[in-house]
Order: sequence, then C-alpha cells, then structure tokens
Amino acid sequence: MKSKKGCPFCREDVIDIVKSVPPAVEGLQVQCDNCGARGPIYESEKEAINGWELGISDIGGRQRIS
Repeated sequence: MKSKKGCPFCREDVIDIVKSVPPAVEGLQVQCDNCGARGPIYESEKEAINGWELGISDIGGRQRIS
C-alpha cells in the first residue's frame, strides 16, 4: 500500500497496516516498510491511515509538525 504524503521520518511511501504491540493499547497502526516508523493506534484501518496521512499524533487530535 502507498502513503500519499510518505513517512514523516524517511519520506518513503510504502506502508503496511499492523496490529499494535503490547504493552500499547490494542488496535491498528500504519508502519513504514522502509524505516519501521509507526503511526498512532486506531480501531480501524481507515482511521489509522487518516491519522498517518494527517499527521495526528494522538487521540486528542494534536498534529505533528513536519
């Protein structure tokens, strides 16, 4: 799958949707195939992709600065 904006760390655009790893809350997140960076955790794939694309860093809706 490809990201519209690419990874905020390495700028590569190939991503996967993965399950979060304990002790984090259970959910889905985007992971960069190149550097392994992971996005915020959400309940659905669509929310995880939106959080990654929009740069939302947490459920409170703060945006990361890139």
